[in-house]
Amino acid sequence: MTRVIESTLDGFKTLAGPHKCVVLAGEVPNSFDTAICARVVEGLQYSNAQSGTPECHELLERIRAAAKEALGGDPDIWHIHNHSLGKNCAMPGVVSSLAESGASILLHMHDFAEDGRPQNYRINQERPTYASALYPDMGSVHYGVLNARDHDILTQAGFAQERLHLLANPVEVKTPKQSAEPKQLLETLGAERLFLYPVRAVRRKNFGEMLLWSALAKDGDAFATTLGPTNQNYSAAYERWQSFAKQHKLPVHFGIGEQYDWSFETIMESAHAILSTSIAEGFGLAYLEPWLFGKAIIGRNLPDITADFTANAIELNGLYDSLPIPSEWIQMDTLRSALHEGLSAAYTAYERLLPDNAVERALAAITPKPGHIDFAGLNESLQETVIERVIEDPQASSALPTLKAAESDTSIRANAERIGILYSQAQYAENLTEIYKSICNSDRAATTQYTDPTEVLDGFLQPERFRLLRT
Repeated sequence: MTRVIESTLDGFKTLAGPHKCVVLAGEVPNSFDTAICARVVEGLQYSNAQSGTPECHELLERIRAAAKEALGGDPDIWHIHNHSLGKNCAMPGVVSSLAESGASILLHMHDFAEDGRPQNYRINQERPTYASALYPDMGSVHYGVLNARDHDILTQAGFAQERLHLLANPVEVKTPKQSAEPKQLLETLGAERLFLYPVRAVRRKNFGEMLLWSALAKDGDAFATTLGPTNQNYSAAYERWQSFAKQHKLPVHFGIGEQYDWSFETIMESAHAILSTSIAEGFGLAYLEPWLFGKAIIGRNLPDITADFTANAIELNGLYDSLPIPSEWIQMDTLRSALHEGLSAAYTAYERLLPDNAVERALAAITPKPGHIDFAGLNESLQETVIERVIEDPQASSALPTLKAAESDTSIRANAERIGILYSQAQYAENLTEIYKSICNSDRAATTQYTDPTEVLDGFLQPERFRLLRT
């Protein structure tokens, strides 16, 4: 989030008439480059990071006072990030009160409490007065989302189309450097070609799929991740894959960004290609950034996320929609049982009844073709069974697809050029300014209305969207 806000402010500087703005936050990171236009508001921190969250009216008073002190008056636009994510239990009330006062507001939602975050969802219920007032439906309130999936879900939930905007994040353009460091990095890892997965370790990144590809790798190929987990909930799965890779002598290096004194740029430049096996993303920066380093991305496609990019003529030919595994390789009773247990827990966490056909719907969603299961639909133990089969029986690999090769230099340059134009900080600032104008010019609703938040939950909480690696 800090990176997005910094990029936004940098983008504003490119405008003919830069916006005068202030960033209000519960804390300002030391790395924040534009701290001169930031103000700390006590009580705006995450609720679980403070001894007590203020009442909504009190927090709103503090926010308004900080804005006036910095700007010399009330803001023309309130641009609020992730108000409904369930990080601060007073924010639903703050936004509701602002909306009812007629303020012009952009609610910019990068993530949703309804999307596999039941604990966050419950935080939004802590102030009952505002539990059903998460999503104001008024002319002065607009919404920004990162991808077509979220846009479609909010559309189905009844959000007004003229006040719902697709707002892709800005991407910082990189200039690839030429140095001897990438060669030295490859020598240190004992690799001729490096397939790099530049992510922090969380379960939804689906590291098992990277290990499967490593088990099928050619001599001289190596795979690497950059960062280990910061959330201890993911440590067990991460350590499990480390032990598994070591046990089976797979050419995988974990956390090279932490183990060695290499810059991120050097690590990226050393790669033959950038790999992604993630099963869930927000904006999808991972599909854009590699090209700006002069690298192609290969691996798993997430059409709900990448559809926006391909519609803009960005070619993602190295991606696959699924990785079909013969179902006879898997204990299907075990898989069904795991799906039922996981689905039951997910629906219970949101206090919803599990549909009678939930397991069949979830199973159908991970069945790319008859007699096969998508590898990403499995949990770690089932994934290990598949990888061990491939290791022990080289002939088994003939039943699997191959990892696509990297793109040509020509297509890499073409993609980089389009990304540099369409997703630059300057273009983002222009897009955002047009949204601000549309908010200021919107008709004001005569009455206070709210979209039913359960409609948003219904859009996300579907058996077809369930994956064991997101539990």
